[in-house]
Amino acid sequence: MTEMPIQEALAAALGTERSEQLQTALDNYSNQPNAVKGAAKRESDPEVEAAAHAVFAAASPEDIDLELDTIGMWGLLTLAARADVTVLDALPEDRRDSPKVASIRRAAIKHQRAGA
Repeated sequence: MTEMPIQEALAAALGTERSEQLQTALDNYSNQPNAVKGAAKRESDPEVEAAAHAVFAAASPEDIDLELDTIGMWGLLTLAARADVTVLDALPEDRRDSPKVASIRRAAIKHQRAGA
């Protein structure tokens, strides 16, 4: 089985049950762009958003690149960007210019404005 450090770190931060529930909800989207849109529409949960940000901020570019091949990780990245949009700047270079990252950036800015 492939090691998934971001998922493991999220479980350590939120607890296994809560982490699995979140990851299952995010993985249930039909594709990565829908996971971004769905996560952007989720009700704000500062604890989850902070945990998501922390695990992405601590992850290596290789781990991020590996885990962004899954649907749910794009949703989790969307939640992480709500806590601090600069987490997107740490993505592997070939991922930073994707339309999904642009959508996440817009959603995070919109979320921050709505909270202000």
